[in-house]
Amino acid sequence: MPSELLQGDGAEVRRELARLGLAISPARTARDYLAAFLQIWPTTERARCVEKLGWHGGVYVTPTESVGQAEEIVVFQNANALDPALSVAGTVAQWRATVATLAAGNTRLVFSVSVAFAGALCDVASEDSGGFHLRGGSSSGKTTALKAAASVWGNPNVYPRLWRATANGLEGLAALHNDGLLILDELSQIDPKEAGEAAYLLANGQGKARASQSGAPRQSARWRLLFLSAGEESLTALMARAGRKANAGQEIRLADIAADAGHGMGAFEVLNGQPSPAALALAVKDAAIQYHGAVGLEWLRLLVNDRAALITQLEDRIREFVEKVVPSDAAGQVLRVARRFALVAVAGQLATDYGLTGWKMGETDRAAKTCFDAWLDSFGGTGNREERAILSQVQAFFEAHGASRFEDVETQGTQRIINRVGFARKGANGEREYLVLPEAFRRELCCGFDFKVATATLIKAGWLKPGNDGKTSQKPHIPGIGRPRCYVFTGPEVGREDATEPAF
Repeated sequence: MPSELLQGDGAEVRRELARLGLAISPARTARDYLAAFLQIWPTTERARCVEKLGWHGGVYVTPTESVGQAEEIVVFQNANALDPALSVAGTVAQWRATVATLAAGNTRLVFSVSVAFAGALCDVASEDSGGFHLRGGSSSGKTTALKAAASVWGNPNVYPRLWRATANGLEGLAALHNDGLLILDELSQIDPKEAGEAAYLLANGQGKARASQSGAPRQSARWRLLFLSAGEESLTALMARAGRKANAGQEIRLADIAADAGHGMGAFEVLNGQPSPAALALAVKDAAIQYHGAVGLEWLRLLVNDRAALITQLEDRIREFVEKVVPSDAAGQVLRVARRFALVAVAGQLATDYGLTGWKMGETDRAAKTCFDAWLDSFGGTGNREERAILSQVQAFFEAHGASRFEDVETQGTQRIINRVGFARKGANGEREYLVLPEAFRRELCCGFDFKVATATLIKAGWLKPGNDGKTSQKPHIPGIGRPRCYVFTGPEVGREDATEPAF
């Protein structure tokens, strides 16, 4: 115990000793003697007390033991922490013969179990926190995948938590699962107004800044983990219910994966000897309840022994996976998520190499690639998501208002324009040009996006024609009005009925 606990009235120390079975007299003198005894008793062995689970140098600290050897004893001690859900039932061999065997051949199950292994590799591989969300209807098998993943570390009826929590509550859960796996079920239970910020909070690895009683800043909670989520709708759809738009940053922090594997059996592709998808789901859940936790502890022991070698190996294996699944011209957003999927593939294969899963060579690569492709399909391709969204919004604007809110400079005064946003004219090459007034451009075309990013994207796409003076807008001559500053749009994609989607 830290010696600082004895500097007050010692109540916290007595409480813990009583919990461990020590009978303590209620007399004040006896309490004082106990405190004095503990303070003056010669100490021959010291331990470093840590308030956070996970890696501390080459040692991995769990609530019950410290895995690995170090120059000093490292002990987890945090009276304010939530109750950890790690527990052990059965053996590694029993888990491998049941849960892992039933999961084999099912990409969503294999991937979810591999995510459970990958959390402990984030620190070793120097990868950021991030999440995966299994989206699907009721009884689609997504909860079965969560329970299979949970069985790596503990009882699947206890280990998973719910999204229904405040930001402070999620901070506590994240800190409790540092260097590990946090499982959150029922995304729809979180307030839609807070969902986006919650995804940022978990993936950014740092809690809110707070002040102490004196007003000085306190150290924020920090963590590094992977989180696995499930729900009937995506983060984007949930936020839309509150009238909010998910941005690309939120969508890449919580990668959305369709739980349905496309084989008419929900999240399953093969039944592994079970008569039906429902029977397979029940078999996985029953096996996970009966055998859990032992494989996670064995995984940690093996990682601790190989940590030094893995530091150099992981980057090569991650890069190899990314190069196989992502085109070389993919946007940075896609590459960032691909690395997270790669870490999961590598972790699952490493666990297989250690003899923990019994899966075939390449099983986890196939599962991770299949799930990555499902995410990529949901995300919309390998281009920059924000750029696609900007172009889509601008094209939708011209499709809706190209004939009604622009005054033709050649027929001024002959048509009634309500809520005018600019002018239209015939360009030098005969194409139709739209001259958008600055306020309308900022307020309507760029709504929800950074103005400079939107402008650069439109110029890059060839939709917005900058001026010869280097500015993004021009001062075209408009008869009867003069030379107002306008944003000049041109090209076949803008305002045409045969316009195609932006190729981003």
